[in-house]
Amino acid sequence: MADSLSDDEILEAVARHIGRPGQGPRLRQDGADISRLPMLELRIVRSVETRSTRPESRPGKYDISERVTYEGELRDHPVEPPKDPARSRKVELVLHGSVRTVACGCDEGRQPCSRCRAKGKLSCETGPLCPACKGVEPCTWCDGTGRRRKDPAPAGSSRERNAAGRTTCLKCRKPRTACPQCQGRGTEKCPKCDDTGFRDCPVCEGERSTEHTPCEGTGLVTRWTGGSVGHAPRRSTVKLPDPAPPLRVRRQTGRTGAWQRATLTSADEPIPEALDPAHVKAVEVALAPRPDEVARRAEIEWLQLVAVTIPDEPDHVFHVFPGPGGPEVLPIWSRRRSLRVAAVVAGVVVALLLVAALV
Repeated sequence: MADSLSDDEILEAVARHIGRPGQGPRLRQDGADISRLPMLELRIVRSVETRSTRPESRPGKYDISERVTYEGELRDHPVEPPKDPARSRKVELVLHGSVRTVACGCDEGRQPCSRCRAKGKLSCETGPLCPACKGVEPCTWCDGTGRRRKDPAPAGSSRERNAAGRTTCLKCRKPRTACPQCQGRGTEKCPKCDDTGFRDCPVCEGERSTEHTPCEGTGLVTRWTGGSVGHAPRRSTVKLPDPAPPLRVRRQTGRTGAWQRATLTSADEPIPEALDPAHVKAVEVALAPRPDEVARRAEIEWLQLVAVTIPDEPDHVFHVFPGPGGPEVLPIWSRRRSLRVAAVVAGVVVALLLVAALV
């Protein structure tokens, strides 16, 4: 692997870190172990193409002259892939010779009003009750019906005595019988229909028909066969090694590691020769062309990482990686020390619990 750290450089960096500069060869003699854990991050975005055709229509004489036309089968029509595979795009086309403007089939752009059923009028509810008579006795002669009551008021009754305050009924035309405020109607005058019982339909405004929606009142429809070519990004990632290094190592290498980088924009480009051999197969699989892929951008980053253990330093594992100024060393607690610390903490907790129980 090009530009990688040699074993001697790695051991010397660890020796300097533990205060023993120049003793890198001695660490090897003392049994230092080097485990290579090369890191790799692969991010790839592909532009995947889909194609479909469908019948389309628009109201009136619709102008589609700006759309690209195609002939024959849509799958055979060439469409330029997007320059940026991370962006979505849709290209609308028209089958050559398929555009035609035809009569809609409606009544010159009109359709019967569905609200009033082409009557132009709607039934109107009666107005509110008359505040004077409450609708109880609007006319002493007809009770607001226009016909004689079945139980005429007896002579000298309160109805006859109050006749002086009454007026002529609009329903039966009998003088001095009706409530002077509603004139025998029993209700206030309806402001919507002027007491006719019908009002204009609010949808058609009394015209009995409305604009035909499919043709927007033009009486014409433009129809054609449309084609659609869509490009959508599909993303995938690969991160190695698996399992990943400790979190502290990942953070430190992300901040100060001298990562090597390469960008591939086609499936024909070879993968970088500097990749660790352990990663080549995984990268080849990830970069294999996918069905309907028309463009791609693959970003590869890799970094040499090694873990060094020294018999004289059993409590630490030294992670070494290339940095801007040379190899960097990051010590991490070894499993042995982590278990020992965990045991101590557990013992302290048990002791505290016992003390708490005794108290």
